[in-house]
Amino acid sequence: MIYRLTLFVFLMFGGALAIFASVELMLGTISYLRTRAVYADANKRFVSMYAKKAVSENKPVDKGSAVSQNTVSEDEAEEEDPLQTIQVDLKSLREINDEVIGWIYFEDGLISYPILHADDNEKYLKRNYMEKYMASGSIFMDKDGDPDMSDHYTLLYGHNMRDLTMFGKLRYYRSDKNYYKEHEFFQILTEEGVYRYRVFAFKEISADSDVFSVIKADEDGLKAFADKYLIPGSNVNTDTTIKDSDHVLALSTCVNDYAYRFIVCGVRVDFKPASDQGSVSSDSAAGRGTEKSEEDKQKSTKDKTSTDDKDKSKKTEKTSQEPDTNKDEVTDNGEDTPESGTASDNKAVIIDIDPMSPN
Repeated sequence: MIYRLTLFVFLMFGGALAIFASVELMLGTISYLRTRAVYADANKRFVSMYAKKAVSENKPVDKGSAVSQNTVSEDEAEEEDPLQTIQVDLKSLREINDEVIGWIYFEDGLISYPILHADDNEKYLKRNYMEKYMASGSIFMDKDGDPDMSDHYTLLYGHNMRDLTMFGKLRYYRSDKNYYKEHEFFQILTEEGVYRYRVFAFKEISADSDVFSVIKADEDGLKAFADKYLIPGSNVNTDTTIKDSDHVLALSTCVNDYAYRFIVCGVRVDFKPASDQGSVSSDSAAGRGTEKSEEDKQKSTKDKTSTDDKDKSKKTEKTSQEPDTNKDEVTDNGEDTPESGTASDNKAVIIDIDPMSPN
């Protein structure tokens, strides 16, 4: 009798545990799918790809050349500007939530999210950019950081999700020895322009480390800070020298031990003001680009007719009343280009590789 009762209790407990695990798995899957859907929609709505220079298929090539007919020669090819890859409609994003301060973009597009900034570091742990509950939260700047990116040392936080969303892919810096070579640069896009950073260090570090502080724009000591806290123990050696005048951005995410965090540190190497950016492609992901709205088209037709009636001899001349055909051109913000660091030309050497479990 006792044996049967024990077996019954055991089976009941095991069944309840199995049901609980199944429900957890189902809810987790739904959460992952929701995260992907929300941020895929954000990329579709607010991110536009710049048009690339078209190459003629009929371009003549020397017989002895191994260059394809569909490519330009090395002398004529224009080097692609990495800072003119995407454009983000931050104005529309800020109309949804004025705590959106920018966009983080890794140059392969695998990390592409809005950046939030609040008065505390708890708000966006479980909220998306629309301020709605979401287990994966948002990418957000430390509460003490300056949203204008003027600080010498700034922190961004994001969850290490199992489905690799948010900062989940940062784990590959440690687990894949080739990952750093292919993901050396990332960008921060703001209303002022685009900042480019080169990764120079990454490692696991104690959650109570002094790494989790901010060095303001009017403070000195970035070099000593980097030499003491950021570079020693890094899993990669880039021979990078950080100066007090540089700007460093650290990306922080969780690991499978609550007492530790994983950080990826980048030094600013370039900046393109908003006024220096060109137009985006009409085939962009956001579907905006250089196409005119229906209202603009009607206005253009009306203005042209009016101009032709007034003075036919000037019908080929542009007038100030014509709408701008480049609808998505970025406007000048009137700010000076900040001093940036310089990337080392030395080859990176991976020092230590070990897998990091997701949170």
